[in-house]
Amino acid sequence: MTGERIDSDEPAARAAGDSPQRAPKIMVCVTEDWFALSHFKPLVRAFVRIAREVVVVTRSSGRMHELEALGARTVDFDYLRSNANPLKGWQVARNLRHVIDAEAPDAVHLVSLKPIVTGALALSGRASPAVAVHLTGLGLLAIAQSPRQNALRFAAVRAMRRLLRREHAWLFVENEDDLAIADDGGKFPRDRVTILGGAGVDIAHFDAAPPPDNLPPAAAYVGRMIYSKGVDTLVAAIRLLRARGIALHLDLYGKIDTGNPEAVTEREICSWESEGLVRWHGHVADVRSVWRGADIFVMATRGGEGMPRSMLEAAACSRPLVVTDVPGCRHFVTDGREGLVVPPDDPEALARALAKLAADPALRQSMGAAARAHVASGFTEADVEAALIAAFRTLLGR
Repeated sequence: MTGERIDSDEPAARAAGDSPQRAPKIMVCVTEDWFALSHFKPLVRAFVRIAREVVVVTRSSGRMHELEALGARTVDFDYLRSNANPLKGWQVARNLRHVIDAEAPDAVHLVSLKPIVTGALALSGRASPAVAVHLTGLGLLAIAQSPRQNALRFAAVRAMRRLLRREHAWLFVENEDDLAIADDGGKFPRDRVTILGGAGVDIAHFDAAPPPDNLPPAAAYVGRMIYSKGVDTLVAAIRLLRARGIALHLDLYGKIDTGNPEAVTEREICSWESEGLVRWHGHVADVRSVWRGADIFVMATRGGEGMPRSMLEAAACSRPLVVTDVPGCRHFVTDGREGLVVPPDDPEALARALAKLAADPALRQSMGAAARAHVASGFTEADVEAALIAAFRTLLGR
């Protein structure tokens, strides 16, 4: 049945009272339209296939029409992504509650921590609708150590667990570590949990690219230019390699996230370029072009990941992976098989791993092949769509 659209006149499973069920209306809450498009097209497509209507509540950056082209309707809504003021947070939650009341969905799907917390406040005291909590990592709260950040993390996790105590709730996570955080030591029923293969990758689109065999080799990072992603650790590792006479290019692809308190400044990136440590390319429209020209994927994140999409894309293109030992990354990369795993915040270990792959084209090729095979084993868009549809059919009694 996976992949079939449920029309409102289709015979459906009976809910309590043995009354016939019509196809559901599903509301998806996600912070930004570009984030929905970069990571959650499979999710929107899956819901369009099983719902009578899909409404995406997100902040517009001018790309709402792309979501609508997938079959969804959009509502422009600002979650104040970088806001940490509790009073403003309550106001955003009240605004979201008004949207939920006006739309009257059968289910609300809350993607990432900010909408999850906002949704918990908006739905407080409401028995319906059904709720799907979709955790994509804790972000900066996973690694921050200040008393204020610790308090925010405690409050966010508590709000998420409160949502999961609802009668009709489902938990989506992308790795086992996040499951342990969300389900409060196994209190949430495992038959209402789905571990997704990240956002999913289209392995026909991201096909296996032949090794470019650059001389010297090139490592590439694709993602936001923020400190929590370990961009500064990457630069420190390259500086060590330069001092040792080991030639390796480092290419950075991605925008500066101006709304993020962890953003690396353009001035700092330009200073790294002037030292000859990096080549910064900014946003890239077609990520496949990166992996046609790069030999190695590298991501030195300090944590907070769900299952990094850029990692899965590079793996699908048969590139070996150098990642840090944090949730999400370590759940995909086995050290010595798909790539190399190093401790976070350790430029020396990162430099050694990059040097090892830079010196061994055969190892790069074998690890790249293993990485692509691993993507095909449960991390494709088709895998993610099927898992979402199966979960929602159960959640909504259909």
